[in-house]
Amino acid sequence: MLKKTLYNFIVKTVNKLYAMGVFKILQENKSNLLEGVNVLVGEKCGIDPSAILITNGAGKIELKGHNYIGRNVEIGTDRNIVLGSNTSIQDRCILLGDLDIGKSCVFAPNVYVSSGRHYYDYKPELYIRDQDFLVLNDVDLRAKHSKKVTIEDDCWIGINTVIMSGVKICRGSVIGSNSVVTKDVEPFSIMAGSPAKFIKKRLELNPKLQLTYNNNDDLPNFYKGFNCDLENLDVDRKLGGITTSGSFEVYMNNTEKKIKITGKKLTNENLVISYNNQEKTISNNTIQEIIFDADAVNYHRFVTNFKDNLGKILLVQNIQITNQ
Repeated sequence: MLKKTLYNFIVKTVNKLYAMGVFKILQENKSNLLEGVNVLVGEKCGIDPSAILITNGAGKIELKGHNYIGRNVEIGTDRNIVLGSNTSIQDRCILLGDLDIGKSCVFAPNVYVSSGRHYYDYKPELYIRDQDFLVLNDVDLRAKHSKKVTIEDDCWIGINTVIMSGVKICRGSVIGSNSVVTKDVEPFSIMAGSPAKFIKKRLELNPKLQLTYNNNDDLPNFYKGFNCDLENLDVDRKLGGITTSGSFEVYMNNTEKKIKITGKKLTNENLVISYNNQEKTISNNTIQEIIFDADAVNYHRFVTNFKDNLGKILLVQNIQITNQ
């Protein structure tokens, strides 16, 4: 009887609060979170109401989709901050300046990333605040102040980590807790310490002559722009390939003359692929070979006219370095 009475009391109270507009106010507060902020929010993003997003001047924040922004997170920029799809930012992280963060990254709580810095050595006889003021109010020095931070796909940044300006953390890397990252990190590296030092490799990334959609050992070489998470792999492999969502990059051999992509476009519009100053247009939706003269590099980057697209635009069966 007591439980039933308590239940009825809670229901009546909730109904009264709803009628008074309390829940509407809470919803409005959450939606007002982004008012006045130059932010592009992709589908299925969750932003805690306590998060602070700030843009100044031409600054822009872009969430590609399926992102989570936790409690008391601060994201601020007068430049550009991009979060790739499925990247999550846990509680109390601070992201400032010019940042390019890839897809499926995991930020533990209390991570600090900034493309800028404070100045103690510009005019060391002055207060640090005064040195900052002088640098930021000098046109030439201000242009050099911000050094872009890049964190590629599939990186795990441990709790209480600091990432310094100008650093590039390559794909698949793990940064241990309480680390200070001052230098670039090679792909699939595990780093830890202050300053962060190399511990070991998650795996060895070796250049290959051929990548095939159904070979798991090839997945790391589908380096960037591919949907290599299990959810997408299960769907796309049944269609006979791995999909891309825009521009993409592969890590392969650099000794042969041609690079050949076998696949088909998934969009109704024409797909234009550019590589090494060459351009190919795919107009029909049949499996075909797209062949380019290969550049003598290991990282082969392909730019498409859907470079900022979130959908699936190309189904790739294999990519081959060849003489033919």
